[in-house]
Amino acid sequence: MQNWRSWLPNTLKYRLFIAYITLLMLPLCIAIYYLFQYFETTRQNDMIDRMSERMQQVYISLTDMMAFAYKSNTILSQDESLIQIMHNPDKYDPLERKKIVESKMFGINNSFFFHQTELYFRFIDRNGNVYTSYAPNNQLTNEWEELQEWQTKLQAGSRPYRWVADDSNDVRSSQGSKLLSLYLMLNDELRGNYGLARISINVQEWFHNTLKDNPANQGLTIFTGRGETVLQNKEAAFSLDSMKRIISAQMQNGHYKDERTLSLVNYSYIEELDWYVVSQMPLNELQQEVRRLRLMIYMFLIFVVTAFMLVTFFLASRMTQPLSVLKRSMEEASDKKLNVKISINKGATDEIQSLSASFNRMIDDVVELIAKLKQEERQKQLVRFQMLLYQMNPHFLLNTLNTVKWMARKEKQEEISGICTSLGLILEASLNSDIELIPLKDEIQLLRSYESIQAFRFREQFAIVYETEEAVRYALVPKLSLQPLVENAIVHGFNRVEGHGTIWVRARAEGNELILEVEDNGIGMEEAARKPGRRSGHGIGLSNLRERVQLLFKQEGAVELISDGSGTLVRIRLPLLIAAPYSQEGDDRHVDDFIGGR
Repeated sequence: MQNWRSWLPNTLKYRLFIAYITLLMLPLCIAIYYLFQYFETTRQNDMIDRMSERMQQVYISLTDMMAFAYKSNTILSQDESLIQIMHNPDKYDPLERKKIVESKMFGINNSFFFHQTELYFRFIDRNGNVYTSYAPNNQLTNEWEELQEWQTKLQAGSRPYRWVADDSNDVRSSQGSKLLSLYLMLNDELRGNYGLARISINVQEWFHNTLKDNPANQGLTIFTGRGETVLQNKEAAFSLDSMKRIISAQMQNGHYKDERTLSLVNYSYIEELDWYVVSQMPLNELQQEVRRLRLMIYMFLIFVVTAFMLVTFFLASRMTQPLSVLKRSMEEASDKKLNVKISINKGATDEIQSLSASFNRMIDDVVELIAKLKQEERQKQLVRFQMLLYQMNPHFLLNTLNTVKWMARKEKQEEISGICTSLGLILEASLNSDIELIPLKDEIQLLRSYESIQAFRFREQFAIVYETEEAVRYALVPKLSLQPLVENAIVHGFNRVEGHGTIWVRARAEGNELILEVEDNGIGMEEAARKPGRRSGHGIGLSNLRERVQLLFKQEGAVELISDGSGTLVRIRLPLLIAAPYSQEGDDRHVDDFIGGR
């Protein structure tokens, strides 16, 4: 253990270096190695999937052509006119008979026009007459012996039909020398056998059409269960050993990797024909691609590892050297209680210089903050003194109003006395700056005081209708929130020349919200804005109310303004806060009967 520590010092620089190698580079190399293994397997599986897909397309194409032949037989067996001609050919003119039968053949081919390869039909009726859908190489003759021969073969077999994979090609000017033919007897339940049908597929032509979309490096081979090659493209070089391996597997479908030829082999078996359709893809391109990519990645990885090792060693050296200087400077600053600043050499890293600069700024900010706190404390004392001094003037105004009220009562001026009382209540509420929220019933009382003052001024030109729910009378609302809205309605909302106006003050609960509404039937905001001195919708009272609601309730409060030619509605939405007073013993007048408040 001692030797290990002496060989590798226990410093931050070497710890960073070893941690980088063991925790980053080694896992990265291992991850890249397994990533390439996974990539190669994935690419191989992808190639197998694409080969299987292509193989399935070839298989489906061939079986579709065979199914086409079966369907053609079904169509012919249900054609009554064809059955009558071939059952009693002597009743028809030879040329007319030939024309009708050939038209049936052409009609079947046209009904399956989307197939890649044309079917070739050859019929022999019960008298040995031959009909074809193609131009034959030789002249047509009576084939009574062929009809009898095939009737014997099909009756002796287990199936009423037989596929012949190497039938002679008698189609003039066609590819290849062999046809894939379906031989079957034409039967009718009432008339019995009435002829022989041969439906042929030119597999060479079909094979050529199928290979049009085949990849250039993919080989395609068709061979029999006896190991005889039927068809293959130029790129295919399928060995006899590979054929034996596929035949011995006795599987309908499969794939394997041929190590001898370094290729992927995919095959499918067609039982009725005893054919194997085999697709072969060389692995050279895949292996070359993987090797080339692996070499590039490893070269890049070696370069990155070397560069990072050098950079890590260099940065660790530069980082650890100023750290000791920083440590000593901070201890010195702590001992001198913020009177000494940290000093770092210019050669230190940006992080160390930034740390020292931040520490020095922190000391300066702390000193400056202490000075500001002392100054703010002195300012608070000065503001408090001024507030106490300014409170003397409103109290003097209240005392003066009280004097005027008693003089009015002495002179029996009850209206003036009432105005002074109402104004005193409003002024006293506005002076109480410590309370921002008051019960709704107190707000209504302040509004009634304001109403009494304005009623004396405007006489019978307006009326206020209060529609408040009893359950929300102790709900908390901003102080003097309804008075500026009513004032706007009285001063700006009515056309006093035309007569009387009405103001509705409503308060109700909707869920956990308190809804306050002030509505008038005045001239509306647009009409009022066109007259000098009228409201424009942006008055000081309304903007002040919006700001107070925003400060008190944030996003939970809102002030909405709705106006048209028949009046204006201001709606205030507030959180429903119920503050009912405790009931006194024997007193049930303050029982909170509202459910759902916060």
